[in-house]
Amino acid sequence: MKNYQEFIQNLKTLISFKTVSAPAEEDAPFGKENKKALNFFLSVAKDMGFDTINYDNYAGEVCFGNGEEIGIIGHLDVVPTGIGWQTDPFVLTEKDDFLIARGLMDDKAPTLLCLYALKELKDSGIKVNKKFRLFAGCNEETGWQDFEYLKTKTVMPEYGISPDGNFPISYAEKGITVVDFELPLLKRFHNLKGGTVINAVCDYAQVEADVEGINLELLNKFGLTLNGNVIESRGKAAHGSTPRLGKNALKPLFEYFYALGEDVKNAIDYLFNDKAGVFNAITEQGGITFSPDLAKEENGKIIISCDCRIPAPLTKEDLFKLFDLSGLKYAYSEKHEPMMVEKDGWFVKTLLNAYNSITGENEPPASMGGSTFARCFKKGCAFGPDFKTYETNIHDANERVKKSDLLTAYEIYKKAIFDLALL
Repeated sequence: MKNYQEFIQNLKTLISFKTVSAPAEEDAPFGKENKKALNFFLSVAKDMGFDTINYDNYAGEVCFGNGEEIGIIGHLDVVPTGIGWQTDPFVLTEKDDFLIARGLMDDKAPTLLCLYALKELKDSGIKVNKKFRLFAGCNEETGWQDFEYLKTKTVMPEYGISPDGNFPISYAEKGITVVDFELPLLKRFHNLKGGTVINAVCDYAQVEADVEGINLELLNKFGLTLNGNVIESRGKAAHGSTPRLGKNALKPLFEYFYALGEDVKNAIDYLFNDKAGVFNAITEQGGITFSPDLAKEENGKIIISCDCRIPAPLTKEDLFKLFDLSGLKYAYSEKHEPMMVEKDGWFVKTLLNAYNSITGENEPPASMGGSTFARCFKKGCAFGPDFKTYETNIHDANERVKKSDLLTAYEIYKKAIFDLALL
């Protein structure tokens, strides 16, 4: 990679901005840190000689070339840090063969890699047959308001990639529905709280207990701790699309409630033990995933919010048929419908060839459970950066990447961009 040290210095600066979504301020719709990160990213692009557009600090765009448009979209915002970090999450740290930081792989480094690949294309002097439009958003993790704003200001390219998924390439993404289950308040416990964001497995939950709700033997049995009258449960975070990689902190808490006579058996059976057989619903795109990620008390009831990922051709109605068996009350909001791009079309073939050429592999295209900004395009694909050769800890503590994998990802992005430019 040309200018590797410059890339690392710019990445360090980008990482240093604490771009967790924050309340809107004047000219900063997602907080000052997101505004600073976006303006820094656009300043780097401008120094490289690119035309840039700042969409009122919701998102930015870097433009290069002429011809049919190809989109690239990443994001600069990050999920909350959570617990368990061994280093400062907002300082790019080198340890052994790894780089470590919050937002490193999701999605600051890949977005910056694509910018550097475009610079290499620009500097090559090759006649470019495409117009590349690289977007950087600031609200991917908590609502996509940046994209909604973009749609009011510009027309997005038909084809595009998001460097915010897995290699070799994701030609399809599951639909996403948030389902809120309503439970009655508990008798011996109050102020139940759990989770941080809807797309991350709940890694911490707590509840206040009355005297009769404290049983030290059962607390120990379920791995819970007592802090005054507050019972705490600690799990392990993971992305909401892969709940099996995490440990949900709500489950042992509910098992404790049940052991002390609370009426939560249906909640345990259907929300945590898959009595309805949700995970048995499988298509070419994979299976349904279901993750109870947030818990709160509101208006005299408990709300458990669940992240549900649905593969085509299944729909949310197929999911609800299973939930109807539970007898639990629920409401839903659909975030995204399932999407697919032609596996044998020129776009997927070009991207897949770039991956296989650089790695020497012969991998087919795949589908994914996560929801990426690839959905911003009518025909979008998630394209790296995760090789899935080890635990990258995206959305968890100690988010990391091998330095060699980062460089390989760059070569893949560069070849894909060069090849697309010449089509």
